[in-house]
Amino acid sequence: MLKKLENTLLKIEKTLFVTILAVMVVILSCHVVMRYLFNKPLIWTDEVVTMMQGVIAFLGIGYCFHRGKHIELTLVYDRVPTVVKWLFDILSNSVMLVCTIFMVKVSYEYVIFKHIPLGTIPWLKQSYFYAGILVGFIVAAGYILVRLIKTFSNIIETCKAHGAGKE
Repeated sequence: MLKKLENTLLKIEKTLFVTILAVMVVILSCHVVMRYLFNKPLIWTDEVVTMMQGVIAFLGIGYCFHRGKHIELTLVYDRVPTVVKWLFDILSNSVMLVCTIFMVKVSYEYVIFKHIPLGTIPWLKQSYFYAGILVGFIVAAGYILVRLIKTFSNIIETCKAHGAGKE
């Protein structure tokens, strides 16, 4: 079940990454064509592409957790026994989960607050882009929850294996 949740989160992220990057390429290509062939640059492309880059950055938070590439203090972590590593994992993942859930709440409020027109395209709302922040934190919370559950599963499996060996 955990693997299925993790794979679902990964599919969502990959789909969003590919879609956003493809749209960015199309927008920038249109901008270049309009500027150099027709001498009529599109004034809104910089603003939209910048907003899309922000979305990708926040989606990257969850992706880093999935890949295990987030910041860790490996100088200490790599030198301690497995039991202490489990304690570090439980503590750090619990703190990160609480912080991420808090950021889901804050980013939701921010998205609602930013439901205002873009400067260069009045019909396009800023909140459409800022929703990527919310999605990024939701996906990150999902990955952190999976990591926390995996840590507890490893502890339980190890305890069972040691208990079975003593009989």
